[in-house]
Amino acid sequence: MGKPTKQKAVQIPAPDLTALEQECDQLRERVDTLMRRNDSPLAAWFMGPKAEQADIWSDSINYIFQDYVHWRRNYFPQDNFVISRERRRDHEAWFDSLTEKLDITLNKLKAHFPSYSPRYVAHMVSEQTLPGVLGYFAGMLYNPNNVTDESAPITVKLELEVGKMIAEMLGYDKDQAWAHLCSGGTVANVEALWVARAAKFLPFTLRDYVRQEVLRFPVTLPNGEQVLLTDVDNKTLIHLAPDEAVSMTRQLAHYLVTVAKRDKNQVFKDLNACLQTSDYNVNIKGLAHVLGKIGLRPKLFVSATAHYSIKKAANLLGYGEDAVSLIPVNDQFQADVVALAEQIKHLADDEYVAAVVGIVGTTETGTVDPIHKMVALRNRLAIEKNQSFWLHADAAWGGYISSVFRGYGVDISADAPLKKRFDAYHTAMGINASVQLDNFADGHLSGETAIGWHDPDVYGAFLQLHHANSITIDPHKLGFIPYPAGVIAFKNGLVTELVTQKAQYISDIQRGLSEIGTQVEIDAVGPYILEGSKPGAAAAACWLAHQCIPLTYSGHGKIMRATLLNTQKLKAYLNHHRDWFKVIHKAVSDKASDDSAFTFIPICEPDTNILCFVARPMTFVKGSLQEADCSLEKLNALNKAIYAELSVPVSKQVQQTSYNQPFFVSRTRFTPEQYAVESLVPLFTRLGIDAEEYREGELFVLRSTVMNPLYHIAETDRNKDYLYEFLMFLHQVTLSHIKQVF
Repeated sequence: MGKPTKQKAVQIPAPDLTALEQECDQLRERVDTLMRRNDSPLAAWFMGPKAEQADIWSDSINYIFQDYVHWRRNYFPQDNFVISRERRRDHEAWFDSLTEKLDITLNKLKAHFPSYSPRYVAHMVSEQTLPGVLGYFAGMLYNPNNVTDESAPITVKLELEVGKMIAEMLGYDKDQAWAHLCSGGTVANVEALWVARAAKFLPFTLRDYVRQEVLRFPVTLPNGEQVLLTDVDNKTLIHLAPDEAVSMTRQLAHYLVTVAKRDKNQVFKDLNACLQTSDYNVNIKGLAHVLGKIGLRPKLFVSATAHYSIKKAANLLGYGEDAVSLIPVNDQFQADVVALAEQIKHLADDEYVAAVVGIVGTTETGTVDPIHKMVALRNRLAIEKNQSFWLHADAAWGGYISSVFRGYGVDISADAPLKKRFDAYHTAMGINASVQLDNFADGHLSGETAIGWHDPDVYGAFLQLHHANSITIDPHKLGFIPYPAGVIAFKNGLVTELVTQKAQYISDIQRGLSEIGTQVEIDAVGPYILEGSKPGAAAAACWLAHQCIPLTYSGHGKIMRATLLNTQKLKAYLNHHRDWFKVIHKAVSDKASDDSAFTFIPICEPDTNILCFVARPMTFVKGSLQEADCSLEKLNALNKAIYAELSVPVSKQVQQTSYNQPFFVSRTRFTPEQYAVESLVPLFTRLGIDAEEYREGELFVLRSTVMNPLYHIAETDRNKDYLYEFLMFLHQVTLSHIKQVF
């Protein structure tokens, strides 16, 4: 049985009804246009859940392979074949064995989760785009190692081009930024904080040099005041604006050449020697040594929703996990910037801000922290306290949503008033329209929901993302690129001069300063990054994908908007399950049992395309669903039972096939160590649970990641609403477990 029959809204004043109908029509038109535009054939970008476009994939992969074979055979064609026909005949037994073991491997892989299917709404993985797969396959055959252009002369260039594409999508000036591929968000986050650490201590090295040379070299403080570097105290020096710290070596070199009239080559030689031998060079002397000299301790402020890689980074960089201070979240699981301001305000005299990390698409809930408010806080601290900080945005999940803001002819990187830019994009994007759902409770229409972002802070975060000093983004997540493919982007490309490693066998790049004015053209990757060997195939995959599916609203933004809309639709279905309870109950069960009532409650508004929710027992009171008595322990038990049935258990003893699993979800656990009780009081109030029970326990939460871009096409072309079927299956599974728990 399908979802309740749609009816026209009634009992609404005529003006409101007219406006509402217009918004409904506009939304339907926008969604349909989004899916069908000739210049952006979204369905063509994917194989399809039933491998509908397998022929073009097969032909394209075979075309690549044949081209690769010709490439091999055309290199010195006069060379004889090395493996003779006779020897090849001797290999038949081995090839038979290979075929047998390959079949075993393929059979094992068939137990993998069907992440390509619209039925899969579990983890952060989905379809891959055709150009992404083709680029990876082609690059994999050539097997370039992108640690250096000496072993990867083509794909290193492709990687640098990809870096510019993604930097531009994020709002950076692509000619000033520096971005490169890495294995994923963990390495990207570590590298961002590694660079931020180097930037923090560079001014101390240069202050020593200036004092030694008795120079009157001025620097600009966060409040805009210019003072002599020799006069700046430690606490002020470590809180300089990141761009001021990063560019200070070049500024000093320019001063020495143009004001002090020193020979440029000698200036480079002297400064580079100073940088390498300085007691403040954290990369050489170590963090403990430098902190001992300046008498300060680091504090790393991160959203409580932060990925575990941030603590891992603190561990690796020598800060220690105790240096990580969690920023409390609000009831929408967004970082509370007022609380952050209080934390910074109450820093001890010997503490400094190593960095502030905001999340654009948290791993658990997909929440977007208010990056623009963090930027505003930094601006206010600059004026009031003469302090700044390095702002890192972990947009590993949500970064590609920036593509929906691209291509409208409005420059996102311009410092126009936020409200003006918000209004422009709010109108142009067309995903924030109020729509009337056909919500039924015993046949009566009720309620209204919105498709799009309710919270303007989500817009604000994306519109001012370019003010972050570094940004993590993962092509292998919402870029729909094969693993591994992460990206770290820096607003100021001069950061490469802080971390260059000299390696004669892979590069001629020298450590330190080599230019004063113009930015050095970067034509290598290895000398500036944490990783060593890495696949050029990932660069080929990203490059081809972003060439064929541009990072604009009518390209990749089309995929993003589809997933955002579908997530809002699923949220609406969960919200109105209680209104549809009897209809769904009758469809999935022969016995209508009022004492088995329940519903599903979203944890928060989805900022991206991750939706967290819990099943909660209910009871009928005069024909209406009301909360039933429930403890946190039993609530968790019910949701754990649901998860167990909507996932495929993996153990050493049993490997269950996924073929019989109609739908999939993932799960997470909220704990007091991560989310303070006070932050979750509004949530527990909505759930009808005593928040005090949480102090010694946890909240088990079901989690759906709505990544598949084809839900709308399935519904409009095939009358197949997978998301509503998912709701019905959830109902059926919950029904089968609720009496066992309660």
